[in-house]
Amino acid sequence: MITTVTLNPAIDREYFVDKNEVMKNQFIYDDEHLKVYPGGKGLISAINFKSLGYHDVQNIGFVGGKQGLFFEKMVQKHDIISNYIYTESEIRNNVKIIGREPATYTQYNDYTFKVEKEEVDELIVRFRRSIAESDCILMSGSVPEGVDFDIYQRLIKIAKKQGKHVFLQASGEALKLALESEPDIVTPYFKHHKTILDMEMNDKKDYIRAGKKMQEMGAKRVMVPFHCDRLLFDRNGDVYQLSPKGYCIINWLGASDAYNTAYLDYAFKTDNFDFLEANLRGGAAALWVAENKEIYLENRKDYNSYFDRLSINKLEV
Repeated sequence: MITTVTLNPAIDREYFVDKNEVMKNQFIYDDEHLKVYPGGKGLISAINFKSLGYHDVQNIGFVGGKQGLFFEKMVQKHDIISNYIYTESEIRNNVKIIGREPATYTQYNDYTFKVEKEEVDELIVRFRRSIAESDCILMSGSVPEGVDFDIYQRLIKIAKKQGKHVFLQASGEALKLALESEPDIVTPYFKHHKTILDMEMNDKKDYIRAGKKMQEMGAKRVMVPFHCDRLLFDRNGDVYQLSPKGYCIINWLGASDAYNTAYLDYAFKTDNFDFLEANLRGGAAALWVAENKEIYLENRKDYNSYFDRLSINKLEV
């Protein structure tokens, strides 16, 4: 089994228009131009794992209100085991407007919903019980209101006590505290600000310094997004840069989740793990999603053809 954790999920709505113009009404008449998804980091990866043939995949987190019921029905259509704690607050909504000519991407995100202390306590109990059969735990995304920033640290400690492999994608104080629990793989998530571990990210040296700092604080391996590239920090101290070639980004939604899925899929499928090869597969999957209107991975053949559009170079640091 694979367990993914999504503490702050959302209903994602995408609108595809010819041109995104201010103060102009536009009408969507067919399903091709309007897509509604159950969203949230971790959940999208769970759906990807199912598409790649994994039998038992569960998603743990909070959902809320009447929209939360709609959200769970969408999740269950993907044959995901939905393991949710319900809140009274309504789940978030995210709206994306994607223009074709010129290519534009406009996003409006609800921030979060409210979670009570007793609901957090229930999540901890549920998590401890439900991961017994899991080979890997993927924790990803932001933390909702009412949940302390040490939540990932607590969950990682529980997972590590049971001998589980942990992949963490987090940001801010939640990331900083979680590093103390020594997750196996870390990728920072800094969509809402330009800092990692309170350090401003301006040039490549800043990103490299942040990656090394995360390893010093407990992460075994680190992958840091650097514009459209990734900086890769292996366990032996080597640093690499993964770069795509000749890309045309149409869609950001789901790209990082595709990366995480393909990376872990490679780790599950090979006896001789190679960190760089795992990242090539992750980068290929992310590039496939970014260049298509699809949010989820469909099969390995789609992104395997993207390998030759990626390069990895070792950096002298």
